[in-house]
Amino acid sequence: MQYRIIESESNAKYKRWKKLFESARFIKKEGATLAEGAHLIITMKEKGVKPEALLLREGGVSDEVAEIIEDFANNGVPCYVLANALYDKISPVEHGAGIMAEIKITANELPVKERCDVLYLDGVQDPGNVGTLIRTAVAAGVSTIAASRESASLWSPKALRAAMGAHFSARLFENVEPEELDAAFDAVCLAADARGGSDIYETADWEKTATVWMMGAEGPGLSDKALNVADRRLYIPIESGCESLNVGAAAAVCLFEQKRRRIAFKSLK
Repeated sequence: MQYRIIESESNAKYKRWKKLFESARFIKKEGATLAEGAHLIITMKEKGVKPEALLLREGGVSDEVAEIIEDFANNGVPCYVLANALYDKISPVEHGAGIMAEIKITANELPVKERCDVLYLDGVQDPGNVGTLIRTAVAAGVSTIAASRESASLWSPKALRAAMGAHFSARLFENVEPEELDAAFDAVCLAADARGGSDIYETADWEKTATVWMMGAEGPGLSDKALNVADRRLYIPIESGCESLNVGAAAAVCLFEQKRRRIAFKSLK
């Protein structure tokens, strides 16, 4: 197995990877991104995702991924070894695992009146929160995720790292306006809105059809555009000693309450 050594920031390939790390616009233009971490590489192997290239930190990798690297290399995936300082500049976390992959991404076209559950991110700008939301949705059985133009890239390296491989079990749509949801999905739009609406636990039957759960950014919450297309507004009752929930925690409450209700309904049949 041959490794190609990169020691300079002026290397053309390295400059491209640095742009992928820094720019959501460049990710979209190139149709590619960077995925860092042993768990992501292992998940890619399990899901049959072949990387365009593997980037390794100087000094070697853990035994758990060494065999996978060799297998990818034997199947034509080029492997590059980066000087530590170079690797760290494009890693989404400090002291990363020492392995990342360049992967292709494909923009999905919105369906027409598809009946399915959806998580919609409205202006969620923190990439870590974006990744957590994707991971939470997939864990709760919601594999379709859409995001507004104002949201952070669903495919940024930081979002990929936070999602811990959930991207490879999800169908993702970016740059989706709230007004497009009704034409795309045959589902009831539920706004998770701390400012008002009905108590999620005391409101009946919202789970009995496909749903689009809309989650807004922390602080401003859902935009007026999102609230205008909502069929229902639901809030999570919290104790007076706490002002609000993190958007990832709020999504977990809503999506797993949906899952719990549906399991309970099946058990009564």
